[in-house]
Amino acid sequence: MDKGFIVCVDDERAVIETLKEQLLRFFGETHEVEVANNGEEGLQLVKDIMQQGGSVEVVITDQVMPGLKGDELLEEVHQLLPETIKILLTGQAGLRDAIDAVNRGGLNLYIEKPWNMDEIYVDIERLIVRYRESVENQRLLRMLEQRVHELEEQVKDFKFE
Repeated sequence: MDKGFIVCVDDERAVIETLKEQLLRFFGETHEVEVANNGEEGLQLVKDIMQQGGSVEVVITDQVMPGLKGDELLEEVHQLLPETIKILLTGQAGLRDAIDAVNRGGLNLYIEKPWNMDEIYVDIERLIVRYRESVENQRLLRMLEQRVHELEEQVKDFKFE
């Protein structure tokens, strides 16, 4: 299976570098980790990966950033890729931001800074497994629907005597 992508978005350089390093340590065998410094860059990065045929499996974003806020980014990602795992990693988001991210952005996981990667690894791994199962189920369903269509065409062409 091709490597999936984990996209991390945060305007704090130290946070984004630490997060990337930790994610590569835990998920580097199965995922590419890409980073962006703000919501607009993050959204463009997601679109670029999609255009290149990559699979954006996880988006992790801070809430409080200049321009596009984390919950707004997740809402945009959710409209493009509803199955993608969406994680809000923040030290400043209030309850309203978290609720908005859940309701409009399909939030899967809310993590407060400072985080402990050893603790959240299990949650992220579980979400990735669920994501990949869902994608595979959708692929198999499309194949089955195609085969049913082919069989229906064959039956239509078959003449009973």
